[in-house]
Amino acid sequence: MSLTFLFRLLVFLFLITPAAMLGTRYGPELADYLAGARGSTIGDTRIASRSIVYRIDGRGPVDFTFSQPVDLVKVIAQPAVQPDLHDVAGGVVYGFRVDLLDAEGQVIQQHDIYLHADSPDKTYASGTRWRFFRNRPELIAAQDEVLVASVPRAASARFSALPSDDGVVGADLRVYEQRPFLGQQAIDAFRRRSTAEQADLAAANAFPPDMLTVEEMNHIGRNQWRPVGPSGIAGRDYLALVLYEGSKPSQDVERESEPRHEGAK
Repeated sequence: MSLTFLFRLLVFLFLITPAAMLGTRYGPELADYLAGARGSTIGDTRIASRSIVYRIDGRGPVDFTFSQPVDLVKVIAQPAVQPDLHDVAGGVVYGFRVDLLDAEGQVIQQHDIYLHADSPDKTYASGTRWRFFRNRPELIAAQDEVLVASVPRAASARFSALPSDDGVVGADLRVYEQRPFLGQQAIDAFRRRSTAEQADLAAANAFPPDMLTVEEMNHIGRNQWRPVGPSGIAGRDYLALVLYEGSKPSQDVERESEPRHEGAK
């Protein structure tokens, strides 16, 4: 064994001994701290879901093409507002236009839709969920659902912004088409779902999924929707944003559920 090796071994032991002592002394506390910090972050955020929304504003129309001609379009919409409108009295009014087009791109129907939305603060206070963006300043007001009928059937839909209240940055939309299930296909599609998915789809029914009739399963299967994405190139033809839905921190829910007592008279 050479002297060089012994010297290196002694240096290594000299350096590792204090590190081992510090690890023994503070290691468990550091691990507890990191676990607590991670749990605190998850507990404070509690993101329930994420979805892609498409901004309709003054930059121009956004087209959505369906997988086949449809006679009904579902739109889930919410306005994005400037931060100083977080508690605006009376909420905001916003609008968008829906042009329904045939396979040749000709407009067959046009609908101007105006909606009223409660302020972000009122929306937050009314329930245990709220919607928000990350790394964006605008806030989300109340959400609406709109069904747009088309006779004859539409091959695509074009959405464009209409004049809205001051401070409304734009309307953020999700567009859906009905799944093309008919007859036995609709029943089979329902039966292929998991137990939890069947229970969710049948939530409005008086009976659990295993007690549904064939007609009820057919109705549920035919009324399933799937999202439709816009045509074109992201960033050039449309703006896609990630919308988060979170639940309130537990302390906020507990605080709101506490009974309120009037002061002594």
